[in-house]
Order: sequence, then C-alpha cells, then structure tokens
Amino acid sequence: MNSVLVFAIISAVFYCVSMVAMKYWWSVPTPGLTALIVVTLLSAGAFELVALQNERLGLIYVGILSAEVVIIGAASLLHFNEAYSARETAGIGLVLLGTAIAWT
Repeated sequence: MNSVLVFAIISAVFYCVSMVAMKYWWSVPTPGLTALIVVTLLSAGAFELVALQNERLGLIYVGILSAEVVIIGAASLLHFNEAYSARETAGIGLVLLGTAIAWT
C-alpha cells in the first residue's frame, strides 16, 4: 500500500475519533474529552501534513474524506444505531466511487 495513502487513512481515523468524541461532548463535557478532541484533531492534522508532502491537495482531501465516510458510516450504524436514507446511501456511494476514480 502506498505510504501516502496510509498517512491519509491514519489522519482520517484520528478525525473520526474526534468526531465521535464531539458527539459525546454535549452530554459529557469533561476536560478529558475536550483534551481527546484537541489531541486527535492535532494528530489528524499532523498525518495530513505528512501525506500532503508528496501528494496533491485534492487527492489527499478525497482520500481522507472517503476513509471518514466508511469509518463514520460504520460507527453511526453499529455504535449509534443511526440509519441512512436511500439518498444518503447514494451520496456515500458517490463519494466512494469518486475516490476510486481519483486514486486510479
């Protein structure tokens, strides 16, 4: 696997962890949760910077977005028991298709 893609995926994982923490922040706004959000956002940004060092901005953006769609999509379905409409599912599919086209 391409190292740039690995850094983009790691960045997406950190962004997703921060998003999940943000979802909990409104019900449990603790200093620890706030610190988790800050640290994961800074970590995501750091990995994104490394990925951007050797790749175009658009490809990194699309790669991170696509990884986030998959990770957050799974988290919202499996952990938060949220459902997607047909329109939202089609949008997810288009993001993934666009990423596949961009990265080939």
